[in-house]
Amino acid sequence: MRRPVDLHEQNERAWAIGQARLKVVSGVAAQPRVGKETIDAAAREMGVSRAYCYRLLRRFRDSPTASALAPGKVGRGPGSKVLPSAIEEIIEAAIDDCWMKPEHPPLAAVVREVERRCSASGVAAPTYKAVRARVLSRELRQELRRREGVASARAKTGRIAGHLSADGPMALVQIDHTLADIIVVAEGSRLPVGRPWLTLAIDIATRMVAGFYLSLDPPSALSVAMALSQAALPKDRYLRAHGIDLDWPVLGIPERVHLDNAKEFHSRALARGAEQYGIEIDYRPPGQPHWGGHIERLVGTMMGAVHLLPGSTSSNVVERGDYDAEAAAIMTMNELEKWLIHQIAGVYHHTVHRSLGKAPITAWKEAMASGDARLKPPRDEDTFYLDFLPYERRTIHRGGISLFNVTYTDGVLSTFLAKRSRAFTVRYDPRDMSTVYLRDPDGSYWPIPYSDRRLPAVTLSELNLARRRLLDAGHKRLTQGQLFDALARQRVLVESAAAKTKAARRERERAHVALDRRQTRKGQGGAVNDVTGNESSGETGPILPYAVEDWS
Repeated sequence: MRRPVDLHEQNERAWAIGQARLKVVSGVAAQPRVGKETIDAAAREMGVSRAYCYRLLRRFRDSPTASALAPGKVGRGPGSKVLPSAIEEIIEAAIDDCWMKPEHPPLAAVVREVERRCSASGVAAPTYKAVRARVLSRELRQELRRREGVASARAKTGRIAGHLSADGPMALVQIDHTLADIIVVAEGSRLPVGRPWLTLAIDIATRMVAGFYLSLDPPSALSVAMALSQAALPKDRYLRAHGIDLDWPVLGIPERVHLDNAKEFHSRALARGAEQYGIEIDYRPPGQPHWGGHIERLVGTMMGAVHLLPGSTSSNVVERGDYDAEAAAIMTMNELEKWLIHQIAGVYHHTVHRSLGKAPITAWKEAMASGDARLKPPRDEDTFYLDFLPYERRTIHRGGISLFNVTYTDGVLSTFLAKRSRAFTVRYDPRDMSTVYLRDPDGSYWPIPYSDRRLPAVTLSELNLARRRLLDAGHKRLTQGQLFDALARQRVLVESAAAKTKAARRERERAHVALDRRQTRKGQGGAVNDVTGNESSGETGPILPYAVEDWS
């Protein structure tokens, strides 16, 4: 039985094979009729037999992801290493020292160098074919950087050339962020808390807004993940949650995503999530702002509309004059989000776009009616969302799972082998750390709550702040009790200072908005495997660890 490959397992070669196969097999699956000639051509390209190619096609139709096509854990899949580790190390070192040079030495020179080093180490030299396979497995862009420099590597392997264009809806999505030109107020007190950040995603082919994310936190990989998740998923559930009856038909996994080159967008979670679904990520070259023209025009359009709202800071200091934006501010984060939905789906989508000569909604509907659109909605909405969240690798111990000095546990953990050497992918949403999500060997996610269900939901920023304060106070080994005691004191201080300082109000509102949105999403009928069943059971006693048989 083949076991699926984890998105974040350490076998990088197996993952690279899965990515390469995804490109080939997705092309085969898109054809209306798949004949023997097509299968034979695909099999040759992937270096597999015809029968195995049929198996890969069946796997893709069940789960169109890179991990479904990567070599499994059982058996020796293509690309597997069978040589002793000492010889593998010699080969890799020889490739680094000899092959990755500007002089472009022949492959035979690398083979001779491997033979020389093996002889000196007293081990048997590998075959020419074995060395060649490892040379060819090296990533081309990395090789060109080492041999010819960054500029040459970008010119030969970059996918953006000339101007940005897209073959159809969701073929290319551009994402960027801006500090919104408006001051929002806190729920309840209605006191100003500052300007929020807005992350926008636009479909280049139709100019439809694919998704957006509004936050009081600075831009991060999570901002991109949230905007990308909204872009790919149907908007019906989201619109109903806000009580809005508008048509926002954009959905589907993008083929390519174009991002700013900021370092926060180079996260491992974003990269692996994109690879899992065959999304190519292009980063805007530094110093070349024209690559972001489409999204920047959209940002300008949205901010132009925002300037008409009470509390707008405007982008022009002269236009503002003596206008006091803080005194005029009246909109909360939730109200601003609803206004943005109306502005996007109710106004912008139905306004004629100068470049298109038609409204974006018209361009989208025409593309849908033509039958040429190749939309790929995610098979499972919640799995797609979770696949882009940040993660850590953790082992399961008798008390459960430890993450950020907090312990999480649930009875389902006892069904997994609690071996110290076995690490699982554990994902978390920084906006609500009361539950983490463990990915099992079959690719399913299981929500794992606090070991003590009485603890309050907190954000990751609150946890980090409390941990830093404890460490600064001289605490060496932090316990969960110390951490949440510090959090409680921290919240009391913020609450008492909220009426006096905008910074305190912003800190309180950031946590309030984050947790409120996270709980709203949980209440919309998520499809992750809910095995806890008692998050609101009102238990007052201590929660004991799950039972585990002791085989020692």
